[in-house]
Amino acid sequence: MSKKDKLLDRLRLQPKDFTFDELCTLLGSLGYYIVKSGKTGGSRVTFSNGEDYIRLHKPHPRNILKSYQIYDIITILKERGLIMKPSNYISHKGYTGSVEFSAEDAVFHGKVIGIKSLISFEGDSVASLTEDFFNAVDEYLQFCKENGKEPEKPFKGSFNVRIGPDLHRKAATAASAMNMSLNAYVEEAIRRVV
Repeated sequence: MSKKDKLLDRLRLQPKDFTFDELCTLLGSLGYYIVKSGKTGGSRVTFSNGEDYIRLHKPHPRNILKSYQIYDIITILKERGLIMKPSNYISHKGYTGSVEFSAEDAVFHGKVIGIKSLISFEGDSVASLTEDFFNAVDEYLQFCKENGKEPEKPFKGSFNVRIGPDLHRKAATAASAMNMSLNAYVEEAIRRVV
């Protein structure tokens, strides 16, 4: 996982300790640079990618972004198509893990999705959750190797969908009218939504 992906995953979790320096690194990896401003800039910092701007107050005296700033950054990056994955998932070596929080247990937890095996992980912080997720995936792959088993591959690209006969007929008719297979038609419909 690249540093950019790690920072994006961390940002999506809206941590209370995301630093301005991390934001600069992340935005830099997304093609933004800091625009030097004159004396009237004050504590405001402007990032640009040559087409648009992100302008915010640099946090002080601490280097930690405020919650509303993190929310605004996530929102604008989603609007610009720079954040595509849902905010409650992390990935490692092709495996995706869900991220949840249990207030009752005071712990972050999750499981690998898209496979039949249960691979769970937890942590008391974003960093420890991420570390446990990486370790869980690595241990699963090692277990499969040691036992001569092929690791399950998530999201193979095929799945069964059960729908009513009337909707099935309408979809098949619409696909035929567009000179498409039903599979291609459904794929295109899903692509438009996600």
